[in-house]
Amino acid sequence: MAKDGGPRLMGKKIALLAATGVHEHEFWVPYYRFKEEGASLLVAGPERGATYYGEGRHGKDGLRLAATDASIADLNAGDLDALIIPGGIWGPLLLRAHAPALQLVREMNAQRKLIGAICHAQWVLASADVLRGRRATSPDDIAIDLKNAGAEWVKQPAVRDENLVTAIYFGYLPEFMRLLLEALDA
Repeated sequence: MAKDGGPRLMGKKIALLAATGVHEHEFWVPYYRFKEEGASLLVAGPERGATYYGEGRHGKDGLRLAATDASIADLNAGDLDALIIPGGIWGPLLLRAHAPALQLVREMNAQRKLIGAICHAQWVLASADVLRGRRATSPDDIAIDLKNAGAEWVKQPAVRDENLVTAIYFGYLPEFMRLLLEALDA
């Protein structure tokens, strides 16, 4: 809540990425939390107007995510205050190979705009080459990927290094969201 008791993210524009295979909790918790705080939230994926599915039990058979408002290729980093990338396995694998997603991450980072990545979403940061010299966390199984991308990997639930916020997985969504909200409310 803002000091006046109202939503604290009024006027902030946040893009939340969607792709089949992202983790449902890591999509829906930021989705509703940012809306609750008054942010203008755009769901963006490889295609505008598409409905992607969460990872579910077998990687791509989960719940329907919110339909996309925009394609990632149509987003402009200068228009955004933050970019949030949910984890999972298949979703981040798709996004790390999606040139417009990597370009958006690079532009957001160059402009020092907030980027949040949780679970295996750090693969997208590694592929965009924005981790060099930065502190970040992730699940243990991709720690080597972050180290190879030049990150100082730390085993902490959630970490903020300037404009980058990373978290291990959905069990640390409270810590992840706290760091994101603090960064956006600054």
